[in-house]
Amino acid sequence: MDMETFTFHDILISVIVFGLSVLIVLSKPLHQALTSDSMDKIQGIHKTPVPRIGGTAVVAGVGIGFWLSQGASITTGWLLFGSAVPVFIFGLAEDLRCSVSPFIRLCAAIASGALAVLFLDVWLSEIRLPFFDDLMKFAPIGICLTVFASTTMVHAYNLSDGLNGLCSGFAIIALFTLHALAVKVGDPEVALLARTTMCAAVGFWFLNYFSGEVFLGDGGAYFFGHMVAWISILLSARHPEISPWALFLNTLVPIADTILTILRRLRDRKSLDAPDRQHLHHLVFDFLSRGYLSRRALGQQNSAATLLILILASGCSLTAYFYVGATSLLVGFCIAYVVMIGVTTHKLKSFLVDASKQKLEKS
Repeated sequence: MDMETFTFHDILISVIVFGLSVLIVLSKPLHQALTSDSMDKIQGIHKTPVPRIGGTAVVAGVGIGFWLSQGASITTGWLLFGSAVPVFIFGLAEDLRCSVSPFIRLCAAIASGALAVLFLDVWLSEIRLPFFDDLMKFAPIGICLTVFASTTMVHAYNLSDGLNGLCSGFAIIALFTLHALAVKVGDPEVALLARTTMCAAVGFWFLNYFSGEVFLGDGGAYFFGHMVAWISILLSARHPEISPWALFLNTLVPIADTILTILRRLRDRKSLDAPDRQHLHHLVFDFLSRGYLSRRALGQQNSAATLLILILASGCSLTAYFYVGATSLLVGFCIAYVVMIGVTTHKLKSFLVDASKQKLEKS
């Protein structure tokens, strides 16, 4: 397989996913009772019931993309696709209101990570930190830490699925960078995996971002998190010239938000799976809706908040691409970006609290 960038098949994948997503919207009256998102969620922003099974269109698009691809190297794609089945199925079950507990979904993510190790026969053997690298040379520890990393990514993507086009936008940016890195180091197999998954994400993103008429759902968000995590792991395992910290920085924004969420809930002595409206995307949305865009339509506020966060994610990915082998610099960039996100989150909270107090005083 050569190192072509984008082909007719790639465009076809996007068109197919877009078409399937439109079909979900048009058939909404037939399945709304089963597939529409609950309106009483504390973290919800939408005002009308919306189907949350857009992930089925994405998974179908990736499957079709692998089927259309030629060459023995696509076997890796099918193995990766197969490893994602448990976490996608249990996420989809939650989307279909089957009340799958967070613990069961966590176990499904771990199972998918373990299957990826088994099917692909790869795991992280180093993260270029003293002490940890010595531990990771022992395969069981390396495998456990790799599965932990992929599970974290899966849940980070799901937690980021709160604005139109945000989760799929994260996936597009991360996968585009992974594709560019794979081309840069001459790995057509990983480039194909990243490109196919990215094209499926693009097809969904256009409808989700501009209309908000269909959501990715837990199944779709989990699927994207798993694919991004394991394409990154494949690239790291095959090419030591790529620092693991570049791949971490490439997906930093959703991961940083997840880490800050865990720390916040531990501090407040709340359950780690308790929903709230304190995520970065909620705070940015509330800031815009109560400030500069208070008179704009809800959809415009939603899209503007998504755009701001995706610009931040793009900055992280560009930094990762240009400093791909400079581990010390990348560690510094990761720390700087996490601190910036933490400070921004704190400032937004303070602004919103003050705005609420002023509103109460006026009333």
